[in-house]
Amino acid sequence: MKTYRVSRLYRWSRFGAKVILTIVAGALYIAAVTNPTPLALRLLLLAGLLLFGWLFYVRLPKMATEITVADDGWVSFRSRKGTTRVQATDIRSIARSLGRRTLRVQHAGGQVQVPNRFRKLVDLLLTMKGLNPALEIRGF
Repeated sequence: MKTYRVSRLYRWSRFGAKVILTIVAGALYIAAVTNPTPLALRLLLLAGLLLFGWLFYVRLPKMATEITVADDGWVSFRSRKGTTRVQATDIRSIARSLGRRTLRVQHAGGQVQVPNRFRKLVDLLLTMKGLNPALEIRGF
C-alpha cells in the first residue's frame, strides 16, 4: 500500500489564507455596514464574499489531500468531507485543469479533483498507470 499526501507547505498556506481572508472579509463587511457605502459597492462586496465562502468552505474541503493506492487495486481519495474509493481499473483519465492548479481524475462513477501539489506525483502517476494500462494521462 502506498500513500501520497499534499505537501505541508500547501496545507499550511491554504489554512493561513483561509484564516487571513476570513478576517479581512469580516472587517470589510463591518466597514461596509457601519459606514455609508454605495449600493453597487455593497453588492460587489456581497458577491465577493459569496465567492470566497464557496471556494474556501465548500469546494476546497471536498478536494482530496491524500491518495492511498492499495495492493488489491483500490484507490482511496481522502478529503476533509469524506473518502471516495475507486477500483484502479475504473479510472479513465488523469488530466490537469486549465489553470494547472488541480488534477481531474475521471472514473466510471464520476470525477474527483485533487490539488496539483502532491509529493512524488510522478511516482503516483506511474503506480496508477501500472495498475491500469488503459489509463489516459493528459497535460503532463
